[in-house]
Amino acid sequence: MDVLMLTAFLLPFLGKFRKIATTFAFFLALFLAINNNYFIAVFFFTLSLAILWLSDWTDAKYPLFFLAMFDLIGLLNSSNLFELFIYFELAIYASYFLIADPNNFKTLFRYFVVNSIGSAFMLFSIALSFFNTGSLTSISNGPLIFFVIGLLIKLGIAPFQDWLVEIYKTVSLSSSLFFASVLTSVSPLALLLVIKQPSLPLQLFALLSMFIANLMALREDSLKRILALFGASNLAYGLLAISTASEASRFAALFIMLSHVIAISFALTALAISQSTKLNNLKAPAGLELPFYAAFFALSGLPPFHLFPAKLLLFSAVFTESHPFSYLLLINLALGAFTSIRILSGIQGSIKLKIPKKFRILLFGFLILSLLLGLFPLLFTKALQSQMQLFSN
Repeated sequence: MDVLMLTAFLLPFLGKFRKIATTFAFFLALFLAINNNYFIAVFFFTLSLAILWLSDWTDAKYPLFFLAMFDLIGLLNSSNLFELFIYFELAIYASYFLIADPNNFKTLFRYFVVNSIGSAFMLFSIALSFFNTGSLTSISNGPLIFFVIGLLIKLGIAPFQDWLVEIYKTVSLSSSLFFASVLTSVSPLALLLVIKQPSLPLQLFALLSMFIANLMALREDSLKRILALFGASNLAYGLLAISTASEASRFAALFIMLSHVIAISFALTALAISQSTKLNNLKAPAGLELPFYAAFFALSGLPPFHLFPAKLLLFSAVFTESHPFSYLLLINLALGAFTSIRILSGIQGSIKLKIPKKFRILLFGFLILSLLLGLFPLLFTKALQSQMQLFSN
């Protein structure tokens, strides 16, 4: 990690070579993660390289992207609540500059306000817990609710997801991938570090949130808003599993969060190359019909794609601990599937578009990965199982 920290300090001084240097830094980070069997980091550093490949940022933004990813991985290795908060805030502040542009100042300000509210909740909970226990290594039950609510407000759980939709509308695909599939998906793993016991209030909040997100998605026509609502419901699925707090449900939360990263990245890429914004004008790019249809079908959680084993494991883990909640979860999983099918039914044939080769490669790459992990989920689960020790202390 010291090598990566040194690299992070050097990147801003490399002028026009910042993209090349940032790419090298991620390859170095990937090598260190593989060497240390740190599979969660391997997953996100590989995705980061894909985002870099697609990116069209100015040179100054590449070191910020590296710092944001480095901070998010550091978050998972934090030893106390305040360290976790600092790592998360540094990643958030780096993300401000990733989307900074004179044309989206209103979006940036809204993002700043929402995150400030979330930060206030988190800091209040840390201070209250320290006052009650005299320790920063764990959080007591009362303050835990404020901490989790603050974190979820910052991540865009329903009904607080609108700031993320606004970002989707104003930034490039690479920035959208960072927010939707990295920032709002890796960060909920912080919940595994702080929630160690079953929490009925958090389970009820998760169920309410997923109902709100799924019902809103069923009525929505804006494709970007639908994807934001998919992200919000995924956060709620993860929260339900984590607050159930069994060994199986905690693993299911990790599995579905990382599976969602692949699914939302796949769908965002398909949506970006189609140049569609509304459900009633969605058309598949000619020659890419197969991965295009698959991108939205994968969101349904139906076989043979990778979200099916993840959602099956989630339902099984919740069912073991709470039959009533598992039935409510099943209803929500069905609502999500209906929304995915609604998108598919709205596709109106194909359209000829000039699409860069790298986007074609990425779309087919996601298709192969989704099928591979859907048909052979043990390839993923065995690697993730070894990472659960990170959240057991």
